[in-house]
Amino acid sequence: MCVKEWKRIAEWEAVHYRERKAFLQGVADAACGTTARAQQYRRWVEAVENVYRHLERTDPERARFFRLCYGLDGGRKLHDRKGLMSLTFSFHASQSTLYQWRSEVLSLLLIAAAETGALQPFRSGKGQ
Repeated sequence: MCVKEWKRIAEWEAVHYRERKAFLQGVADAACGTTARAQQYRRWVEAVENVYRHLERTDPERARFFRLCYGLDGGRKLHDRKGLMSLTFSFHASQSTLYQWRSEVLSLLLIAAAETGALQPFRSGKGQ
């Protein structure tokens, strides 16, 4: 698998962060045993939250971008081309700048995913 494919996975997980978090809350509320799927979702949720907290500390503007771009707080997801265009006005930045920010955020998310075990890019036979 190449970095481009890993970034697609990371973006998918960022887009589905709220659904994963709701699923995990449902598992907790039902007091069900932890399944492999719940463990994997928990790792991705933790990775997204780690990246967001890191960005809040180091670059609040990109943290805001991450939150708005992927709808982390329940807002509309703006990760597609049309959404990024609308964010250019909010951030007073060019579309190419926002594409660069998105790429950097996804790179951070890949690192966080490797740290949490959500992605294991160098383990043969295993993966996401």
